[in-house]
Order: sequence, then structure tokens, then C-alpha cells
Amino acid sequence: MRLWRLAAEAHTRLGIRGLLRRATGRPSVRTQFVRSRIDRESRGLEIGPSHSPLAPKQDGYHVDVVDHLDAAGLREKYRGHGVDLNRIEPVDVVWQGGSLAKAVGKPGCYRWIIASHVIEHIPDVVRFLQDCEGLLDPSGVLLLVVPDKRRCFDHFQSITSTGALLDAYHARSEKPSPGRVFDHFANAVSRGRTESLAWSSFRGGRFRLKHDFADAHHAWVQAQGTDRYIDVHNWRFTPASFQLLINDLRQLGLIRLAITSRSVGPGEFYAALSVDATVEQPNDRIESLRRISEGQ
Repeated sequence: MRLWRLAAEAHTRLGIRGLLRRATGRPSVRTQFVRSRIDRESRGLEIGPSHSPLAPKQDGYHVDVVDHLDAAGLREKYRGHGVDLNRIEPVDVVWQGGSLAKAVGKPGCYRWIIASHVIEHIPDVVRFLQDCEGLLDPSGVLLLVVPDKRRCFDHFQSITSTGALLDAYHARSEKPSPGRVFDHFANAVSRGRTESLAWSSFRGGRFRLKHDFADAHHAWVQAQGTDRYIDVHNWRFTPASFQLLINDLRQLGLIRLAITSRSVGPGEFYAALSVDATVEQPNDRIESLRRISEGQ
């Protein structure tokens, strides 16, 4: 397994809005959602922050950092990519496979866990959620930033079903299947004159394929013939589909986490999950499916 930043730049450069936020110093919707639910004094964990930490140690957050490379490796990876290498912080745990809970080794330790643009890459989402649940203290919160497939390069991909997550769980998947690798390269798109990989709800413009068919074919062949990890978006969500998935996994007894609050931003959405038996989950499945079919 890896922690991945395939679309990190796409989700930090969102046109005029982003430039205005940078000029005024106003925090992004993402930052506001996450930081309003954590504090600097309590122990936290941030998974895969790379060069875009939401709870930086240098800002006083009492945070452990998990990533797929150490800090030196991350700086080398992103050198020349136009990012601020100074934002890459010391990595406490290098995680490249197996159980996240075992890699971190601190059950029940954390008041909060942040995973921004991580869950869509994880080969086995159910075990990832179980591991996060085990690392949180009883009052802890898991904060997820998730790309909205309607407004990013996954636009034409199929929405992930509960059954697909269950299949990966029972197969104990540790990397994307060849078919998922093919779909990713065959169907990824950009939009508009700037060829954005993520966009807000009012952004229009022409769609363009990011890869040609030969690229998709080559990636599919590679995925069949090598143990090398090929990083793709394994799963695609909308706010409504993600809510249904969490409800299903909870009702199946696979997780105890429930969505306690959520919000939407440009090209992504946000969910706070806690172990809270008092949270009422929607039980009208037809209504949930209708909302998903209508693109919500």
C-alpha cells in the first residue's frame, strides 16, 4: 500500500477563489472545516499530508505525521514541482503497506485524525476505517477530505458501491486491480481552457481526456505483470453516495463510525466521523439511491 498525492495539486489550485484566499490570507473551506473540529493541545494524527498539512507542527499542533516516505524522500519527490518544500514536516511513521493501526502502534491515543485526499486511493477502505477507529480515543473524530467525483477528473467514472468495498475487504486488497488501473487512465478528464483536474460547481468548459488509450493499455498490462504499486483513484464518491456507504458499513457491523457533520467545497466534500451511537442515520434507502442517481 502507499499514501498518495496524485491529485494534491489539482485540489489546491482552484482558480480565482484560491488566488483571492491566498492574497487575503483567508483560510480555505477545507481548512476551516478541519481546524474548527480540532485543537492544538490534544494529540492528533495526520495521514499523508505531504506538502499540504492541515494541522502543521510548525503552527503548534500536537500531531504525529504518517506518510509513504520520510521528509527527505518527500522533498526529493516534489523538488521541481512548484510546491513549497518548507511545508513538508518531519514524518513520524513511514507507512507503505499492511495495517495502519500496527504501523502507528498507538491504539486509542488520538483525539483527532485527518486524512485529506487519501481514502479514494486506499485499496481496502473498510480496514482503513477500522484502523482509524481503533487509533481514536472514545471521543475522537476522523476528519476526511474527499474529492467529489462530479467535479474532478473522475467525472465520467462509476460511483463506488458498498459491494465493491466489501469485495476489496474480503480479498484483503493491497493494491488496485488491473481493471481499476485501466479505468483510471482510460477515463480521467480535465475541464476548461486551463485543463483543470478539479473545479467548482459553476465551472464549465470542454472535457478532455488526460491520457490516450495506449497509456491505459500500457498501465493495464503493467498492473497484471508486476508487484509495483500503481497509484490511482481506486474509489469515487459523491456526498450522498459516501453517506450511504458509511451507513451500510455501520449497519453491517464492520465499523462503529458515523458521520456527525459534513460540508462541501470546490471540487471536494468534507466529513467528520465519530463513534457515536446517538447519531441517527437515514434509513430510507430508496431516497438515498434516488439522491445518488440524481447526482447529489
